[in-house]
Amino acid sequence: MIKINPFANRRHRSERANDGTLSQILTNSFVMRTLLSLVFLCTHLVVYGQFVCFSDSTTIYEFPGTEIPPMVGEATFYSGHFRMIIGGKFLDAKVPESAAPYNCDVLIVDNAARKMYALPLSYFPAYVADQFSGVHFSYTFEKDTAYIMGGFGYDLTENFETTFPTMTIFSVKTLIDSVVHHKDYLNLFTVVNDSRLAIMEGNVVRIGDYFMVYNGRKIAPVKEEFSDRLTISEWDFKGQMRKFKLKNTAGFPEVDEFQVCTTAKTFYQCMPDTWHPEPVKAPKIAPNKR
Repeated sequence: MIKINPFANRRHRSERANDGTLSQILTNSFVMRTLLSLVFLCTHLVVYGQFVCFSDSTTIYEFPGTEIPPMVGEATFYSGHFRMIIGGKFLDAKVPESAAPYNCDVLIVDNAARKMYALPLSYFPAYVADQFSGVHFSYTFEKDTAYIMGGFGYDLTENFETTFPTMTIFSVKTLIDSVVHHKDYLNLFTVVNDSRLAIMEGNVVRIGDYFMVYNGRKIAPVKEEFSDRLTISEWDFKGQMRKFKLKNTAGFPEVDEFQVCTTAKTFYQCMPDTWHPEPVKAPKIAPNKR
């Protein structure tokens, strides 16, 4: 197993939580040779009844093999002979999915070299790391760009599980190249925060400038009136269509033209008049008069 540490002095997250990432288990047990054995170890790491991803490791782990244990709820992207896996839970026949451990690393599989990289989430900005440790994202992939929206997981800042109100955008190939060539990738991510993006298990497509999200649901705690008690609530978006686009405001992306169509009969209302921006026309040059 090769350990690569290109950013040993960079700042990392310091919130106190469960230290249960694949990479940190590797540091404590060098005899572990496969991911599967690591997953069995992970299943016993619990904080207050809830498995929480946390790592202060600044090491990218590289080890032989391409086999991934059974997972559910992950986002998978491909670039050439590489496969990238974000989030999800590791499944074990002896443990129900609700109690299964979250995947606390971004995994990059190099099918050509027959090896794998494990990136601790401490490498990512905190708001990205929380989302990337979740499950059941609404996501799509277009021209090397990944769009990961929502997903369900543990919010370390709020200290509860929720559906993330976030869309994270990044180049898959650039992130892979940064890992393989040991470059910093902290600034590769564009993040949009909006409560209307809190959707898990939705089907997302991008057409022109617009995103279309079909189905999905939202699970989030709601504070009870006149008390601080939280009650878990769920909203079902089955059969609904959501349309929106992103625009830059003062250099920051934000949601624009958001619209919800609640039944198939009204889906046409979510169809924009023009999917793509109007092409810029060259100015007409008046002919020279003689």
